[in-house]
Amino acid sequence: MSHKHTLTKGRAVFLEYYSKLLPQFSVPELTAHLNTRNTPILLISKVFEAKLMKLWQENSLTWAPLRWFPFALQWPPEIPVGETLPGFTEGWIYPMNKSSLLPVLLVNPRIGENILDAAAAPGGKTLAIANQIDLNKTLLIANDSSFPRFKRLRTALKFFGYPDIPTWRFPAQTIVRNSEYTFDKILLDAPCSSEKHVFNSKKHLKIWSPNRIKKLSELQLSLIESLLPLLRSGGTLIYSTCALTPEENEGIVAKVLEKHPLEIALKNPPDGLPVSGSGLSGFGLTDSQSGQVLRINNNDFGFDPMFVAGLRKV
Repeated sequence: MSHKHTLTKGRAVFLEYYSKLLPQFSVPELTAHLNTRNTPILLISKVFEAKLMKLWQENSLTWAPLRWFPFALQWPPEIPVGETLPGFTEGWIYPMNKSSLLPVLLVNPRIGENILDAAAAPGGKTLAIANQIDLNKTLLIANDSSFPRFKRLRTALKFFGYPDIPTWRFPAQTIVRNSEYTFDKILLDAPCSSEKHVFNSKKHLKIWSPNRIKKLSELQLSLIESLLPLLRSGGTLIYSTCALTPEENEGIVAKVLEKHPLEIALKNPPDGLPVSGSGLSGFGLTDSQSGQVLRINNNDFGFDPMFVAGLRKV
């Protein structure tokens, strides 16, 4: 292994890089943060809610709805976290971290809208949106270009009770050339550094380097730019990542606003979110703009890292 390689790879360099990037965390705090395993919430199918409730009653499980999100339950204390729950094998339950619901709260889906989930697989956010709308009166399209991930998406939709949701398998950059529709809402949960996953994967940590952040930020910006023409006037593109790096979050939003000063504006997050957190300053956003994006850096209340911004077409 070359000396240069040891300076750019591995857990120690990873921690050193991120502790400098996020000085509010010491290395032990950052390590503990990235190692924490938060209990997932359980997104449940609206279609099969009654059957699932009966099944849980038969198994004497606590049915505890999440207060701030529809069709989501807290993990029942009667079963250890990670064990198979009644209804999971049938596909009526989709476990996910609470943070993954935050972008859907900003989508705020409404009946009658055209909605695109541009990087939808494995499907949790699409399912969460579908639960909140009338699919006979609302167009919801789920897209993902990766064939293995697309198959997982189709399976999740089928067993959750939504087999008829249209699914596309286009690279997101090419949707504008292939879509006959424009959209009121576009969700882009973008490929990102996903530090918590990388930190806990020997395979991914071995190949991590700071250069990966640069490549991902270039991809993220290109994805947004390719999707903006599909957005209707007054519509919103919701950009989210599970990355900690400001280059993939605040820096991306700042570049979009700089490139489209008269066309795109930040939309404030809705009131009543279950968690708060402003963007970092010093990465292209003004102090006012930093307050208009949502950044979750820590494990408070069981939330994994998440960044969400609403880009509204004026």
